[in-house]
Amino acid sequence: MGRTVKTLELRTAEGKLIVSLYLVEKEVEPEGKQNAGGSRRSESKTEKNAGNGSQNAELMTEAQRRYLFRILAEQGIEGDAAFEKLKSIFDVDALKKVSKRDASRMIEQLLEDQGG
Repeated sequence: MGRTVKTLELRTAEGKLIVSLYLVEKEVEPEGKQNAGGSRRSESKTEKNAGNGSQNAELMTEAQRRYLFRILAEQGIEGDAAFEKLKSIFDVDALKKVSKRDASRMIEQLLEDQGG
């Protein structure tokens, strides 16, 4: 099964990198088809668990952190309220525990919710 990885970079008007998103393109079997030996199922579990624990994952970058706060500020949530909302969203007691992957997913979700 071939896999293609594409990078999407979000930059400021000055060209400074804000966030990089990695898109993995892969072939997916239709839901009705079953793979012999259940290899599809084990692949899903691996993908699902990848990034769940931030122990081995890279941690959120400062740029991602700033961008999350900026997105919330555009929604009228600032300061301590934004900090508490992010801790609640990520279900952590400190933002330094958030993985880079989870931060990217949340940025995508918040932008999608804004309609952009």
